[in-house]
Amino acid sequence: MKSRYQFPRFAFQILFLVLVLYISVGHYLTEKGIAELPGTASLHAVCPFGGVVTLYNLVSDGTYIQKIHPSSLFVLVGLFTSLIIAGAFFCGWICPLGSVQEWIGKAGRKLLRSHYNKVPAGLDKILSLGKYAMLVFVVVQTARTGTLLFSSFDPYYNLFNIWTDEIALSGYIAVFLTLGASFFIERPFCRYACPLGAINGLFNRFSIFGIRRRSSTCIDCGLCDKVCPAGIDVSKSSRVNSPACNRCMKCVEICPANSNSTLTTGIGLSDKSSRVGKTVSVKIYIIVALSAFLVPVGLSVLAGKFETEKTRVYVVPDDIKGSTSFEEIVENYPISKEQLFNGLGIPEMVSAELKIKDLNGILGFVGEEEVISREHLSVLIGKLGEPISSLAEHSKADFEEIMESVQSSGLDESTVVSEAMASGPPGLFTYLFSGRWPFETSGGEVVIEEKENGSENHGQAASVDIKGSTSLLEIEKMVPDFEAFLEYFGLPIDEPKSSLLKDLKTKYQIEISDIKEYVSGNQ
Repeated sequence: MKSRYQFPRFAFQILFLVLVLYISVGHYLTEKGIAELPGTASLHAVCPFGGVVTLYNLVSDGTYIQKIHPSSLFVLVGLFTSLIIAGAFFCGWICPLGSVQEWIGKAGRKLLRSHYNKVPAGLDKILSLGKYAMLVFVVVQTARTGTLLFSSFDPYYNLFNIWTDEIALSGYIAVFLTLGASFFIERPFCRYACPLGAINGLFNRFSIFGIRRRSSTCIDCGLCDKVCPAGIDVSKSSRVNSPACNRCMKCVEICPANSNSTLTTGIGLSDKSSRVGKTVSVKIYIIVALSAFLVPVGLSVLAGKFETEKTRVYVVPDDIKGSTSFEEIVENYPISKEQLFNGLGIPEMVSAELKIKDLNGILGFVGEEEVISREHLSVLIGKLGEPISSLAEHSKADFEEIMESVQSSGLDESTVVSEAMASGPPGLFTYLFSGRWPFETSGGEVVIEEKENGSENHGQAASVDIKGSTSLLEIEKMVPDFEAFLEYFGLPIDEPKSSLLKDLKTKYQIEISDIKEYVSGNQ
């Protein structure tokens, strides 16, 4: 078979597969703190079906369902633009899951030969209704529950997260069945279960560009029928508008009568052979179809609207989390970096991008106790306009002794906190909250010294190792108030402590990254 169009199609399939792998692996490495790669995000944030299932919530109450962000809508706009112009081009040229199924199918075709992809016509017709049933089920249940219900058994999401330990059993089963069936049937998930494919295929009937067959020049060789992976009777159609067509162009490529444009693409092609519309080269069709998808997405990226994570809003001090950086505190609250760093005793050379949860890697620990926590920062920011005396109840050191020791700096109990952070001795508020006074040795190593007995503990990095195989029992040991943790994530009080986070993720639609953030900020 000629490869005039299949070579570029394969190249685009590889390109989008590599892009998805980069996004997924990069997101995983970032979540684990191993590396931070630019342009990575959760796959939910770049999947057009996420935009489909969140539309009801967005229209009804202006919110996105859990795990979905504005980026999904821009990908959806690109998809719909491509569908209107070129039909289900996305399925045959872009979708990585479709590509993987197709490549496995090639191995099956070589081994099974004539037995490959042999689904009886009647059974095929019945099974093809499955994707529409799946579409209705997922959209209705997602709108009803406000959660991304499909993610737990979506083979696309689970396949490209298979190396993590955050996949539920249903996800492994979905991947196994999809890839296993691909060895015997061409693109089984696409044909029989994909809810997005159910939508995409409908556009084949009225897309601006289509594939048409000129019966007057057709030699009825039947080759187009034999190569069609979806089993469409191309030789009996004036226009290929079947919902199963993914615009792979294999039929167009193999047609021996195409010197007369017998089977080709065009604009305004009608089902009536007497009104064939204007023929357009397949190269133009490919360029237009790709551009229709990529341009809306690209414009949203350039405009800074392609948001792949929730935009964190800081209004009150309690909005500060363990993953909040000092730069974010400075940008959202009435305090400068100089005040913060001086008040806490943080060396000037430290970047303002430092996150609160990593602060103790600089200020250190005494035993297992944090010197400065998220709660300390929240209290401090909330008291900026109040006198130092308002912090007395939070002091772990002798407050009167603190006031006596700083009188030489012109401070007393009535001095406003923000002023004391600017002009007081470095590390004053670290000492107030922890009873430990940070100072810098001549070698530049930050050490924590206890004022009364002079004991010291060198700084060490905070580490919260939370993954899908972490149990609730382990979480209970990490947080000071386990019941508050359960309430925060909507978990029942009687949930077995042996439950693993990856199972709770599926059962209650919670993100392991959010749990990690909560624990980091509440230890």
